[in-house]
Amino acid sequence: MINVKRRLSEWLNLEQKNLNEISLEDIEFMEVEEQKVNQEVAELLSFSNRGNRCGNKDVPQADSIPCKSFWVENTRDLVLYVWNGDQSKTIIVPQNGWTIRDDITVH
Repeated sequence: MINVKRRLSEWLNLEQKNLNEISLEDIEFMEVEEQKVNQEVAELLSFSNRGNRCGNKDVPQADSIPCKSFWVENTRDLVLYVWNGDQSKTIIVPQNGWTIRDDITVH
């Protein structure tokens, strides 16, 4: 697996230290942004499944796909990197499109 943080910092022209990993379980999306993220993920799944055919049958879709998430130090934007097989997508959610859940426990 590639070093996601390094690659994202190169693509977004950010220093790695400005990308702070955060668990998706700790994030709450605003409704509109959640719909956009879901649509992007659905497109990635759809695109990846086009090439996954055995005869006339589709290979079953996974229930979820891997995702790494980071918030950007200066802008507070959220950067999601999702992948499925050899296909990947970077999704940027603006700072007003997400928040940290208020029902989490910090250890």
